[in-house]
Amino acid sequence: MASSDEEGEILPNCIRDYYFVDYKDEPISFSILPLQWSKDENPDGLKMMIFLRGSAYDGLQKIYKQVIAWKFELSSVEPEIFVLSKDKNWMELQSPRKSFQNIVRTILVTVSWLHFVKRNPEASGKSLWNHLLKSFSSYEFEPSENDLLDHMPLIQEAVKREEDLLKSKCMLTYLPEKTGGETALYEVSAKLLTLHLWLMY
Repeated sequence: MASSDEEGEILPNCIRDYYFVDYKDEPISFSILPLQWSKDENPDGLKMMIFLRGSAYDGLQKIYKQVIAWKFELSSVEPEIFVLSKDKNWMELQSPRKSFQNIVRTILVTVSWLHFVKRNPEASGKSLWNHLLKSFSSYEFEPSENDLLDHMPLIQEAVKREEDLLKSKCMLTYLPEKTGGETALYEVSAKLLTLHLWLMY
């Protein structure tokens, strides 16, 4: 359990049925938060305020906390995602509220994809695809390569930082080239086609 200085509050480690809202109480993805890659880094501050809502201890405790950063862990048996509260406590996200699933689907698919590729470098595209379909079977929309395309900069940075990802035979075959700091549209389309073909076999 993590303790907070706010009125002696005790924060749980895991949050279920979670969702995030902005200062207007509009739903928003946690992926807009600065991503902390390592303990030595201080993520850039976000000017807008983002709040985590959810529950802990089988719904016995309601959570409403301002959050300032997020991170993910690929080394565990299952992918893990954490958010950092304004009072510097990390909380693990367990499962999103059903009505919030579509808002965070693309980032959850991307992290799950990275996790599978890291732990199964020799796996075929078909087994990866089946894994993602099973993991997100309760979602309204099936995972697709478009989900990954939405977070290509994150994937590129993860490859730089996670040596195990480079062991995957497919990883570097679809990462888009950078030209003048921007990704050309035709390059993205070509890489997306390559990824699609790889996922099918």
